[in-house]
Amino acid sequence: MTVPYKMEFDPATIKHLGVQMYSTLPPVISELIANAWDAGASRVEIHIPESRVTDDSVIIAQDDGDGMSDEEIRQGYLLVGRDRRKVEGRSQRVKAPFRRYMGRKGLGKFSGFGIAREIEVESSNGLSVSRFVMNYDELEDAAKDRVAQFDPMAPSGRVARGTRITLRRIEKFRKRAVSVPSLRRHIARRFAIIDDNFQVVINGSPITHQERDLKPLLARDVNSDPYIWEFDEEISPGTGWRVTGWIGALSHSSNVDDGIQRGVSVMARGKLVQEPFWFDANTGQQYALAYLIGELTADFVDEEEDTVGTARNSLVWDTESNIALMEWGRRQINRVSRDWSEKRRYDKLKQLDTEPVYQEFLKATAGSEHKRSRRVVDKLIQTAVGSNLVGRDDEAQNILKSCIDFLEFDAFWEIAEELGEAEFKDPAQLISLFREWEIVEAKEMAKVTRGRIATIEKLEKMIINNALEVPDLHNFFKEFPWALDPRWHLVADEVRYSQLLREHFPESEAPESDRRIDFLCVAEGDTLVVVEIKRPHSVARRRELEQIREYIAYLRGLFRRSTDDSYRPSHVIGYLFCGSVSDDPMVAEEMEMLRATQVYVRQYSDLLGMVKRSHGEFLARYESLKKVSRP
Repeated sequence: MTVPYKMEFDPATIKHLGVQMYSTLPPVISELIANAWDAGASRVEIHIPESRVTDDSVIIAQDDGDGMSDEEIRQGYLLVGRDRRKVEGRSQRVKAPFRRYMGRKGLGKFSGFGIAREIEVESSNGLSVSRFVMNYDELEDAAKDRVAQFDPMAPSGRVARGTRITLRRIEKFRKRAVSVPSLRRHIARRFAIIDDNFQVVINGSPITHQERDLKPLLARDVNSDPYIWEFDEEISPGTGWRVTGWIGALSHSSNVDDGIQRGVSVMARGKLVQEPFWFDANTGQQYALAYLIGELTADFVDEEEDTVGTARNSLVWDTESNIALMEWGRRQINRVSRDWSEKRRYDKLKQLDTEPVYQEFLKATAGSEHKRSRRVVDKLIQTAVGSNLVGRDDEAQNILKSCIDFLEFDAFWEIAEELGEAEFKDPAQLISLFREWEIVEAKEMAKVTRGRIATIEKLEKMIINNALEVPDLHNFFKEFPWALDPRWHLVADEVRYSQLLREHFPESEAPESDRRIDFLCVAEGDTLVVVEIKRPHSVARRRELEQIREYIAYLRGLFRRSTDDSYRPSHVIGYLFCGSVSDDPMVAEEMEMLRATQVYVRQYSDLLGMVKRSHGEFLARYESLKKVSRP
């Protein structure tokens, strides 16, 4: 008779170290990878569902390491909290490949319970195969006795040598799929040992050195050198506490596009022990932190004394060595932030010398009768550009273009003259002068805005009178696409795109009540926006929603098949403009589904309110500026 596997445990330990501590996928997978490293594996393969998780979905991690015998599982793996380094009296492997252990507390085996209710373990040392399942619900049932038993299972035939962990009954990722690219980035940054000798493969594709090397992404100065500060030093003399690594600066502050978490991570034994942070730095250049990333190695934090938190992704900062690391790191962050500010200011001013718009300003004012004011404005531009450390490089152009736009106004030169008298020493006066300069622009914009308000009033009348889609509304929106959305403009191929839709969806095939099919194609960046225009008193029902869905699906398929890049936008989204929406619950559900595919329904009443607010706020701002400027 086969003897069940037995595990003595504290229920609170399982709950705290599994369910509560490992609630996201990267740390769960990281624990499985660390176990594979300790087992001497050269390759660990991870399978992740790429669509939304269902009841049948599984997450698998399989390595080609030593594997475990039945005795090793019973006497080692199933002992909760077993400190491998202490029990074995060593901190590294004694057979090839010779590596220092990453694991310590023997608790990572429970990480899978953070996202799944069932963990299957199958391991082979080449001589025998052991297989069993740990079920979280059964562990809870056994909590009173503090002893759980797992029945041995027949080998699956999938493991010749190594260990295979399968997570089932996954509770996360039911509403949205796992982002595999994001997971790869997280895993790549959590391990410094991924190379040809230790491969991590996710869904058949190995993580490459390039994926974890962030240095090529760093910003470069005017000499094309990267913004990087490198370290290799003992943080406290005579202690042996050595830190190596680097801190660098990216060219932009937002991680929306690059997915890179800002901050400096700390590694020990090739694994992340402190997620990116700022060493509690309170730098005078606080804005610099939004640009800084880095990776430091401090093996001493995981040597004799375990100073890594239970979750293995943050350090415990109350030990002597870690306090010293915190103080050292804080000093470095402050120094790097200051250096970054100085380098950034220098680079921006150097770039200004070669800026075509700046040369245009110098040329436009070369023969000016306001020579003294010209010098003041030039100084103001350099001060503004040099101080604008966190802005995008194109913001320098905006400052210059504004100056060129203001040259024709006498008020601009009067302000420049006053700036010369103030000699930049009176902040209050400067603020007042800037406000006057702002009013110059506001006056001109107010003229444009008043014209747009008149256009909005015309739109309001058309809505009240239930204007026809063709030609009234179509011609109106074609002339004023900003009335639909301030970001939209008419595209050169508008007629071409609209004609494609009309040819594929002829009016003769439309229902009698919907024979007037009208489209307007506008652009938002490199995105094509297809707008279907209904009459202001129309009601959008399921038929109308199905129509706009078919239109967008047709164009997306057409562009995917096209080989003409000039003819193919990068994205296609859709809008249906109507008077109101049916109160049918199925219509509301269909709208939610369409929204998920970037097809939207807008009512004219909402449109009118939005346009009035966006332009009315500008007029109100202009009036408030005039009041503040009056003595």
